[in-house]
Amino acid sequence: METIKISVDGMSCQGCADSLTRLFDKEPGVNEASVSFDTERAEVLFDPSRVSASRLTELVNKAGFQVK
Repeated sequence: METIKISVDGMSCQGCADSLTRLFDKEPGVNEASVSFDTERAEVLFDPSRVSASRLTELVNKAGFQVK
């Protein structure tokens, strides 16, 4: 397992962070995800043999947010 910390720009409320957390949780290979609206950061524990770090940052962009 590996952990990636992603700085996220564009979240306007806690609901945004919750939505992004659910999106990470649905991705195969993600073991645990935590997104904080207050710190504008996501921390994701994932299996690199099942999902890449670049795929995780791609999910942030596809959700309508930007990786800082």
